[in-house]
Amino acid sequence: MATINIGGNNQDRFYRYKMPKLISKIEGKGNGIKTVVPNMSDIARSLSRPPTYPTKFFGCELGAQIQVDEKNDRYIVNGAHEAARLQELLDVFIKKYVLCAGCSNPETDLIIIGKNPNNQKIIRDCKACGQRTDVDMRHKLVTYILKNPPTVKSKGNKKDKKNKKGEDDEQTSPTTKGSSSEGTDDELTRRIESEAANLPTADEYKVDDDWVLDSSADAVARRAKEFSNIAINDSASDEEGGDPYEQIDKWLEKNATSASSNDIYRKIKELGISKEIDKVLKHLVLGLFAKSFQSNTSTINKQIHKKAKLFLKFVHNFDDQRALLGATEILVSEHKDLMDSRIICSILMSYYQNDLLDEDVFQAWLEGDSSETYQNLFKRTASVNYVDAAINQEIRNKAKPFAKWLEEAEEADDVDE
Repeated sequence: MATINIGGNNQDRFYRYKMPKLISKIEGKGNGIKTVVPNMSDIARSLSRPPTYPTKFFGCELGAQIQVDEKNDRYIVNGAHEAARLQELLDVFIKKYVLCAGCSNPETDLIIIGKNPNNQKIIRDCKACGQRTDVDMRHKLVTYILKNPPTVKSKGNKKDKKNKKGEDDEQTSPTTKGSSSEGTDDELTRRIESEAANLPTADEYKVDDDWVLDSSADAVARRAKEFSNIAINDSASDEEGGDPYEQIDKWLEKNATSASSNDIYRKIKELGISKEIDKVLKHLVLGLFAKSFQSNTSTINKQIHKKAKLFLKFVHNFDDQRALLGATEILVSEHKDLMDSRIICSILMSYYQNDLLDEDVFQAWLEGDSSETYQNLFKRTASVNYVDAAINQEIRNKAKPFAKWLEEAEEADDVDE
């Protein structure tokens, strides 16, 4: 297998740090086309990083969903992507999350610092020069790393471990080595983090991760009772000639707070409306969020984080994201208390953190449906008007602080690179 220098500098033939050259294999066609990276595990092993990190980074940068099957060693990025493009992105990942910012050596470990999820930091601990340097905490990959911390094996003699004893007390993740909070953020970073301090983070809430079926006797009995109730309710609805969307509205009104993501998705499948993405997203947003609003957005944001996996079942492309924004416009228009810049930006941040909203989609939506970018980006939803034009403009104006935050974060990324 051909190897290249880690970090993109291939002029030095004697550079000791090598990695396999990335290989991409495009499979499928049409909407099901995808790109497989067959040697992702070998690449990740050379970088001392989990293979899921660079795969997730590709998804963030390309605005594409990823599929990870660690058991069968398959790492997939939706869409057709050439190996050269993925190699460029891999070099960016290496600079951001592998190379030491001091000596540019790849012998680093990622360490999570801090106990409070709102103030956690990720640093690169260099085993070559001993420096500890911060990574960019504004990239979407950071949220994934904090949820899936790296496993670092302890090395060194007893003296080294004794010297690190004080540092271990500050350790956040049980799978990472301890460290002290060395280094300070620059002024721009502090300003952006200060502005975003009031916005909730994805790690602040417990994600609804109930997709594994409980096969215990109690669970089976409970599900049998639930199915019986569902069958009775559905039978009554059929007798009344109820519309499936009226049925899902009534069902969510009764079960929104207690139903799991799996329950809701199963109900949608039973009603036969799972493929009508735009309508399903509208009824989910109104059904799950309308009753959640109680003078602040904490409950809405909790629902977004908790039900993120459910929404990802329906949000697959740019048009689906636009439909989600459209449903949110309807929610805000029907509940005037939500017409507040802080609230709207907070909801958008929750979408962004949970991979439900890409920056390109948000920017096109912000420019408006008359812009060329909007017409080029959206196909199915390009001509759809979800709310009155005046209300749409007001909502977009309220969302401008979030746009400013994204712009400053991108400028900071450019400076770092």
